[in-house]
Amino acid sequence: MAELTFTKSFLTALDSRPVKLPADYVFDPRSFPVPHPYTLPRLSDSHPSMPKKIKQTAIPGSSKSITVHLKSARNPVLHVTLDNRAISSTTVKELKEAVQERIQTTNESNEPVSVPLEKIKILWKKKPVQGQTMAEVLGNDPAALSGGKGVEFGVMILGGASLTPEPVLKAAAEEGRADREMPDVSAAAAPRQSTAQHPSASAQEVLSTGVFWDDLEDFVKSRVGDTAEASRIKSIFRDAWTSSR
Repeated sequence: MAELTFTKSFLTALDSRPVKLPADYVFDPRSFPVPHPYTLPRLSDSHPSMPKKIKQTAIPGSSKSITVHLKSARNPVLHVTLDNRAISSTTVKELKEAVQERIQTTNESNEPVSVPLEKIKILWKKKPVQGQTMAEVLGNDPAALSGGKGVEFGVMILGGASLTPEPVLKAAAEEGRADREMPDVSAAAAPRQSTAQHPSASAQEVLSTGVFWDDLEDFVKSRVGDTAEASRIKSIFRDAWTSSR
């Protein structure tokens, strides 16, 4: 009964109060509870991370070796194929030189002469190229390398030209091959220069002259690069020849 009595009296007290606060109700700020300050967590003392270095990526396909086709549709009609050319190192000048080897023009005397490089234009998408290497020319168009096997450039010769005859090309190729295969005999021929001045002299007379042994010393010096060692070797050979007489 005590709980029921208390409940009735409590509800009666609530009924005497307004259900809602009036619009001009003011709460005494002094009765507010003291707010607890909020402290942010302390920042770590670690050093800030260094900015990442941006690696410069190579032009896609610039490290490949591909086949290069150089084509001229007219004046003259020409098709030059260059195999295994590195995109990053092959220059536009080398492409012009490959074309220059296969064409010729005539001078005022109507004699065949080479076409100057400045009159040979390499075209990419029907426009003269601007870069120095194939990588610079194809750098903005990596789709050209997606095929993986080759790329085609156009060729334009200012003033016109004609194809070099095949016999001339073969003779030039044979001459270049002979120059590459010819050994360097300039140093080895030095000792023979003085002996050739006396073609009628006997071997004994030639070996008795000091010029022969001086030539021998110069030859050995050109090979070993040591003056004292060359002189010692000359003395050994000369003493051996003298004792064998």
